[in-house]
Amino acid sequence: MRLMMMTVLLASTALLGCDGKSTEKTTSTNETFIDIPDSTFLAQRPAEAKDLAVIKKDAKLGDQVTFLARVGGRSRPFVEKQAIFIAADPSLLSCEIITDDDHCSIPWDYCCEDGQLLRKGMATIRILDEDGRPFGVNAKGAGGLQASKFIVVEGTVSELNDEGLFVVDASHIWVGGKPTFKEPRKGSM
Repeated sequence: MRLMMMTVLLASTALLGCDGKSTEKTTSTNETFIDIPDSTFLAQRPAEAKDLAVIKKDAKLGDQVTFLARVGGRSRPFVEKQAIFIAADPSLLSCEIITDDDHCSIPWDYCCEDGQLLRKGMATIRILDEDGRPFGVNAKGAGGLQASKFIVVEGTVSELNDEGLFVVDASHIWVGGKPTFKEPRKGSM
């Protein structure tokens, strides 16, 4: 740790030359992060979108899929510095649709839901650049993405297994609204 801190200090410190003038040598990564293109996000909801769990049950590697889900399933559904997030089947019960008393500060983590159902109804969504890597930005806020919101994802199944792993590389995403206790599907259309 100490060596790493010293290296960072040295990398950003101006060095003095023999004549006493600064010969600034800074090493910066100068990484350029490209935002997720607006074209990824759809203004119109795709008409035909079955729930995530229904699609996941019969999906195969390489399948083109379209499904309805909600952003969430973990307390932190968005991955930092990568356009990857978690989505949950709309039939899964989050706190805001279980009760109207606002008892849960993180309703999108589905803390009251059965673990088996979560495994069957969760997906990892990736938004890839032209090189096939996730964009180097957090997807939160892009196109209106927010925890608890309904989404329709169109994409390709890139990973899956019998343990519940289901990764979809999104080509398009429609972002809807959030449900309420009285209207659990509010925001899905």
